Amino acid sequence: MDSLPTPSPLMGASSRRQFMQYLGAGAVCAAANRITPNWLTAQPVQTQASQATPLFDDFSFQEVGKTLEDAVTLPPGYKYEVILKHGDKIHPSGLQFGDQADYLAFHLENDEAGWLWINHENSFFLKGKELLSDVGGSCIRLRKDAGSGKWRPDLTSQDNLRVNGLDTKIKLLGPAAGSKALDGANEVVGSVGNCGGAVSPWGTFFSGEENFYHFWGDFDNPKSMDAPLHGLPDDLQRNPRHYGWMVEVDPQTKEVFKHTALGRFGHENIAFGFTKDGRLVGYMGDDRNAMGFYKFISREKYDAAAGKGNRRLLSDGTLYVADTVNGRWIPLDPEQTPVLKEKGFDLAEICVRTRVAVEFAGGTPLARPEDVEIHPETGEIYVCLTAYDNGTDNVGAIMVVREKEGDHGALAFEHQVFVLGGKEAGLAWPDNIGFGPDNALMVTTDYEVVEPPANSPHEWFGNNNLLIVPTKGEHRGQVRRFMSGPLGAELCSPTLSPCRTELWVNVQHPGDGGRGHWPEGGTSQPRSAMIAISRLKNAEERKPENLSGA
Repeated sequence: MDSLPTPSPLMGASSRRQFMQYLGAGAVCAAANRITPNWLTAQPVQTQASQATPLFDDFSFQEVGKTLEDAVTLPPGYKYEVILKHGDKIHPSGLQFGDQADYLAFHLENDEAGWLWINHENSFFLKGKELLSDVGGSCIRLRKDAGSGKWRPDLTSQDNLRVNGLDTKIKLLGPAAGSKALDGANEVVGSVGNCGGAVSPWGTFFSGEENFYHFWGDFDNPKSMDAPLHGLPDDLQRNPRHYGWMVEVDPQTKEVFKHTALGRFGHENIAFGFTKDGRLVGYMGDDRNAMGFYKFISREKYDAAAGKGNRRLLSDGTLYVADTVNGRWIPLDPEQTPVLKEKGFDLAEICVRTRVAVEFAGGTPLARPEDVEIHPETGEIYVCLTAYDNGTDNVGAIMVVREKEGDHGALAFEHQVFVLGGKEAGLAWPDNIGFGPDNALMVTTDYEVVEPPANSPHEWFGNNNLLIVPTKGEHRGQVRRFMSGPLGAELCSPTLSPCRTELWVNVQHPGDGGRGHWPEGGTSQPRSAMIAISRLKNAEERKPENLSGA
């Protein structure tokens, strides 16, 4: 392997003063290329509950205090219920809802029915074939209850399906399919390490393979040789290069694809947008420390009338990595970035050894760039830098990227830190973000809660949290804690329900570290689960005996 260039500074040349600035000077209104965030992309049908109680109208809810309880803790006036938990049957044949529920999303086909997708990232409890069968994702029919108006998964539907790590056959698309870099493979088996995702503009689900090295290692990481953690037996060993991709699941046809043109790395999620001239864009983060922030731009324009035919756009385009030192997007293409050709990379090799290509091309190593979302009003790109160092502690930050002239097709950008984590800020280790009412950020955290050191986020804030951060108005950039999770858990993928009167959240790996028994209590095994949070309507419902799960 060629020697690697010296890494550039972790956050580029931005100064302390720049970090602390807000995004003043007015918001960029990118109307020509605006795309709604995932929770709106996922609901093409407008559904309104006539007697609905809004989830939260403003920033006035009573903030949840620090807690170390083995419980879901909410402000007064709210309740929750468990919708799905690990091991639940989701198909008449006995298919089970997997472990470590992470990303969740929905797509509506009409005002009565749609699909729910949930990632299953990993498992602490299972081994071998059971482990590989349990991870991947669940795709479940979603239906609106005629009485309550609530949307719930239909666990009896014959249409429900599982994508797993054991035997799901997945077609490769893009430049690396059939290439020497993948030993000629056009099809692979299984999806693992599924973390974040998206709903595509044509109504399919995308799932990012993040910590795939836990299963078969990764010999292409230039920072270290990642050894597998699970110790799978010889008969389950596979080529690590078959993993680390963005995976697309079509619930209608049950087809599954891996998009090689989007690069191979620790995918958190993808946020879809459009250039001003109508080409498709996808922004992505690589969730390891000192890794890159990416965007892909298709060569051809998006055609709404083509529906799923637009899938081809993700096989023909250019993948870029951010250079935050100079505020530019570097093309990961041997014809446009000559150093890559000099180092022997063709396009397929770049797709497979993306992290190595980024080192040579000069992409800026960032502090765990995780979830990426596009603001539905301004078109700005919000990025979680989960392990960003504020000068004293690795506490995280939320970065905002503003493309030149508000065009997602631009090759130049500005970036600033929107919220810098820390004890006083009320934020640490932001992981997932989404846009809620009035486009306030809903932020979930993921910091260490197993024997944490002194002066750590766990000491400051207790269990992992869900935070609300307004992106405009008098409270802009302020952090307020809306929810705390059970012992050992992180909270994942805050998503407004189709009727927007519930907040859906996944509670992942409760009981981590051998503590806690949520949600069933007693001496039961803890189980990750999807919950629905709603607002209490009247005094009778507010009585303690009526608070579901509280």
